[in-house]
Amino acid sequence: MNDTDAKKILDDQSAAARRGKNPLKKSADVPSAGRVRGGLALILASLALIACGYLWYTVLYQNADLFSMDIAGALDRIESSTNQTQESLANAEKDIKTLKETQDTLRASLEKINTDLARNRLEWALTETEQLLVIANNRLQLARDSRSALAALRAADQQLQLLASPKLLPVRRELAREISLLESLDKLDVSGITLRLATLAESVDRLPLATDTRLHEFEAGKAQAGQGSVQVAAADTGWRQTAHSLWQDILSLVRIRNDTELQRPLLPPEQQYFLRENLRLMLYGAQQALLQGSIPTYQQNLKSAQRLIKDFFDLNSQSVISAQSELGKLQGMKTVTDLPDITSSLTTLRRLSGRKAEP
Repeated sequence: MNDTDAKKILDDQSAAARRGKNPLKKSADVPSAGRVRGGLALILASLALIACGYLWYTVLYQNADLFSMDIAGALDRIESSTNQTQESLANAEKDIKTLKETQDTLRASLEKINTDLARNRLEWALTETEQLLVIANNRLQLARDSRSALAALRAADQQLQLLASPKLLPVRRELAREISLLESLDKLDVSGITLRLATLAESVDRLPLATDTRLHEFEAGKAQAGQGSVQVAAADTGWRQTAHSLWQDILSLVRIRNDTELQRPLLPPEQQYFLRENLRLMLYGAQQALLQGSIPTYQQNLKSAQRLIKDFFDLNSQSVISAQSELGKLQGMKTVTDLPDITSSLTTLRRLSGRKAEP
């Protein structure tokens, strides 16, 4: 202790004396506090000892089987079970990894399919539109069927409308022009006319010939003459009967008609067959000419068929009258000789899509 510390102690004692306190008394209270702490520590130690004794009693007497257990074997079993669990977890992780790889592969395949579908959708739509335009041209140029051609052009325009591609606007412009041309075209029912001609050709065998009518008239007159001869023979006898029979035979050989029309000679049966076949060919020829667009040939075949019916068939028969009337209606129908050109839309589509024309 140096002089400074001694001086500080003296100053503290003087300050305590001035406050009325004695520093020697404070130092006297210190041993009593230590004894209290020691007693508390002793009590706590006693409680701990009692608790340890109770735990020992519980383990030793109430759970005595713990000392007889094979702890080492249990630990081995636990370790073995742990190893199996770890192997199972490793296998599960492998399976999960495999499933994840499979899932990734499937996802990549689906994405590729979606990409291909999105890329090929335009190509498929253009191919379908091209086929519709080809059908329209074939129906109009080959079959002269403006209705089917118009329907095909409208379907192609709807297909392009669904694509909504600005690149294909020139094609739609050409389609609008061609649709307008076909709509302004006079409608000709080609299919109906061909069916009517086919019906007439099938009914040719049922049309009576003028030859059959004249034969029936000749046979009827001969039968009447024979009946008169029989009646006279019943009334007369002898030479009168013979003379009357001879006179009736002479009369049956010569008949006087007052017809002003030119009578054609009777046709033998084999020529009748060829006559009907010739008329049928005329009707089928008119049908084929209409389908091919050869209107002059169509008109000429109808005129030839009318002339054959007029010259060789019975004009007083109702079936012949109906056939002549039907041919007159077909000949008087308005036909279309010039058809519009609808190939511009197909050419424009192939040019814009980079397609080559089919051979």
